[in-house]
Amino acid sequence: MTTIVDVAKAAGVSTATVSRILRNSDNVLPETRKKVMQAIQTLDYHPNRLARQLRAQETRNILILVPELGNTFYYEIISGIESVAESSGYHVLIAEIHNNDQQEEYFFECLSQKQVDGIITFSAKISPEKLEELSRQFPVVVACRYYEGMQLPNVAIDNAKASRDMTNYLLNLGHKRICCLAGETGILLYQDRKLGFLEALNTRGVEVIPELICEGESSIQGGYHAIECLMKAGESFTAVVACGDTLAVGAIKALRDFGFRVPTDVAVTGFDDIELSTLFSPTLTTVRQPKKQIGIRSMEKLLDLITGKTLVSQQDLLNYELVIRESTGDFIGQQ
Repeated sequence: MTTIVDVAKAAGVSTATVSRILRNSDNVLPETRKKVMQAIQTLDYHPNRLARQLRAQETRNILILVPELGNTFYYEIISGIESVAESSGYHVLIAEIHNNDQQEEYFFECLSQKQVDGIITFSAKISPEKLEELSRQFPVVVACRYYEGMQLPNVAIDNAKASRDMTNYLLNLGHKRICCLAGETGILLYQDRKLGFLEALNTRGVEVIPELICEGESSIQGGYHAIECLMKAGESFTAVVACGDTLAVGAIKALRDFGFRVPTDVAVTGFDDIELSTLFSPTLTTVRQPKKQIGIRSMEKLLDLITGKTLVSQQDLLNYELVIRESTGDFIGQQ
């Protein structure tokens, strides 16, 4: 069986140099790297990954914790994570936590047991205080959720401000009775977006109507069910702020089934700009997040933590964009 010693002899370098190249170290001349890689290919050398892990106390694995894999919003973020991880010699593992805080905490045990080198989490239900405690002990980065005033490595947009901006856009169109599909209770991401909605109404002096704030499953079915309940209860509104695009799509389907036209009768907005937003009719007005950049920056930050570098910033707050499409229609009146 070919060993690292054989590779070093064939390339005319030391075993330490081969080891650095296998670790994807930058401290190697390009021509030396080329010779070693040619030797590895010629000799068909396969490193003993388990032995290397035991020696270096590293796995070269990182774990991504995703609330729901069925939500296509995460795909582009994961793609950004994988692009940086692969170029740095890391393998990406993905775990679906189903918005279950106990399951989320279970996967964090992988860090203490040295099964992975770091975790990027989309932070479903585990408390910010618990996350902050974990991040003091292990390489942990939170993506998509902004924690103001906390020493917690994270990459996100300001969800509350984005929701506030979208609600203000509807208020500027003249809407007064606005329904909010706030997503699942207890998930911090949706709480931020609901908060932004309420802040916009309060700042503009528009009445908050509790009956028009609906919490529930963050899915197409959840959006449909929320509107269905409002219709059956006889509630009236001229606009819907959905805290996720899937909720918005479900809302549009329900409104149509009850004889309402979107946007003529009711305007609808979403959040996240998933692919379905442009494929659905009418196309959906929504908040666009820089999803791939969130993934790239999250993995870069995690690599800094794993390698012991000092972070330039604990929190990276990225820009977002209001994407105006067909589902909100034209200006309907003065305020």
